Amino acid sequence: MNSSNHNVELQIVHEDHEEDYKAVCNHLYNYNVSETNGLLKKTGKSINLFLRDKTGKAIGGIFCATYCDTLYIDNFWIDEEYRNNGNGKSLILQAESIASDMGCKLAHTSTFSYQAPEFYQKMGYEVFGILDEYPEGIVQYFLKKRL
Repeated sequence: MNSSNHNVELQIVHEDHEEDYKAVCNHLYNYNVSETNGLLKKTGKSINLFLRDKTGKAIGGIFCATYCDTLYIDNFWIDEEYRNNGNGKSLILQAESIASDMGCKLAHTSTFSYQAPEFYQKMGYEVFGILDEYPEGIVQYFLKKRL
């Protein structure tokens, strides 16, 4: 394979190459920082909230990250026994409030058709993308909300 004036070799590896992985990620990060006028250098924060029962056992949680003045909801789950009574609403509103206080202007996430697209829409999230080519009729929804 010849690229520009450099000879390169494509290697397909199945082992872990930590040093090479870090090098590629660092180069991508530095490129992204330069292309966003340094916005990516603004430190992101984790927002991890737990719902606990009276014994202290975690029965739910929402795990988010902030970057580029945006809240990303990564994982959100509540035990079935504790759903449909406002717990989910409380968790997401608290995460959004914390993010807003940190300067975030937007929240986004993705969810599957068998998870909670309707919940997010009730919470003011709007679908901006749909991936409907999974097997078994599974659909992935990408949602966003202005904070």
